Amino acid sequence: MNYKKFIPIQAHELPKFLLTSFMMVLTLYIYSIVRNAKDAIIISNVGAELISTLKLFGVLPFAIIFMVAYTKIIDYLNRVTTYHVVNWFFMSFFIVFDLFLYPNTHLIHFDLSNMIAKLPALKYFFVMVENWSYSLFYIMSELWGSMMLSLMFWQLANQIYSINDAKKFYSLFGFVGQIGLFSAGSFMMLFTKTGTTWQTSLHYITSSILLSGILLSIALFVLGNYLVGNDTINGTQTKSKKKKPGLVESLKYVFSSKYIGLIALLVICYGISINLVEGVWKKLIQIVYPDPKDISNFGGKVQMYTALATFTAMLASSFVLRIFSWRTAAIITPIIILITGVPFFIFVSYKGWFANTLDVTSATILFFAVIFGATQNVLSKAIKYSFFDPTKEMAYIPLDEELKAKGKAAADVIGGRLGKSGGAIIQWSMLSFITGSTLVSLAPILSIIFVVVMCIWFIAVIKLNKEFKIKSSGSN
Repeated sequence: MNYKKFIPIQAHELPKFLLTSFMMVLTLYIYSIVRNAKDAIIISNVGAELISTLKLFGVLPFAIIFMVAYTKIIDYLNRVTTYHVVNWFFMSFFIVFDLFLYPNTHLIHFDLSNMIAKLPALKYFFVMVENWSYSLFYIMSELWGSMMLSLMFWQLANQIYSINDAKKFYSLFGFVGQIGLFSAGSFMMLFTKTGTTWQTSLHYITSSILLSGILLSIALFVLGNYLVGNDTINGTQTKSKKKKPGLVESLKYVFSSKYIGLIALLVICYGISINLVEGVWKKLIQIVYPDPKDISNFGGKVQMYTALATFTAMLASSFVLRIFSWRTAAIITPIIILITGVPFFIFVSYKGWFANTLDVTSATILFFAVIFGATQNVLSKAIKYSFFDPTKEMAYIPLDEELKAKGKAAADVIGGRLGKSGGAIIQWSMLSFITGSTLVSLAPILSIIFVVVMCIWFIAVIKLNKEFKIKSSGSN
């Protein structure tokens, strides 16, 4: 068997590929371990129902602020410096949370029970505010994925690789990057078993995050100074002397692009579809695993299985991207999410019928529902890393420097948050205005919305494929 069909790397390409992949490993490690930690903190201390409120009233506004700030900063700092600044902004927050905020939540959190009693429709908003340190940790953990993975890492890759390179390497980045996901799952299980309390486990988690952040900065330094050159990473930013457009002018340019709009629509559809499923699944996890250490341990196992599934999917993706069209590779993700999401909603919606038919207890059915949801999550994430991310990132390569930087910030950071917030506003509205509802009881309605979103996703892929062919015709 010729391994180069699946791993088409030449000897002279290896150093750049390995270092870039190492950065993906570190970024995915932090992304995965803080994602697990934030879920454990919120689900165990506040409840899964708060997640939709956090995404809508917390993550989305912060994402907009971050995008506007990034759009302005990138006019004054080059990409290398911006990468370091964003990286250490997040590192600083996670350290402060671990050492000062989490140990003192009993002193710094509010009691807004009177406001909740007066305005029950805004219950979850007040719960978010009174538990503000937990909420802020959730927000920053979510934004790490948007800023450091979706924006900073992939922008770096798009700057130093061509379209032909992307067809060879982008799936393989994710393949190697799954070491970070697998490590996060393994270490999370180790930290929760080693730590006598959740706070001790959090110390271990934060220490590993800090070490990863340091290694990220070192890797970028080596890449820019010894392998590709900082001028290549920074692009025309270090060469152009013309006056830079103002913030409003830049935003107008970005948001008037149909091409960026279609990429954003892909990201939004992914975010909504995944969050509609995950919201119900995480509520089931809360019922089955009430302790934060148990939630973290279970989450670690899910991450390990996701990494193993992604290893396999990545090899297939590398082959598909080089042999078949962009549209074929891009449409695989919504197909997989559709055929795994619909059965999950059916199982949850008719769990009583399944319990009677199979003659098992409700607790057993709930456990099976959690496993069913975990399987859906594993397959969806595996296909996202192996097909969705590489095809989406390839779509940016033919664009000019302005759209590569600021358009990507709009599509990935804002689009990503709009996707998750879109799912959140659906869930939040129903939870707030349908008395006595839970995410589990809302599963039948959510399933219908889920199918509609998937149809929109298929249409967006077809339209973007036409635009991509036109723009890439003149690119390598």
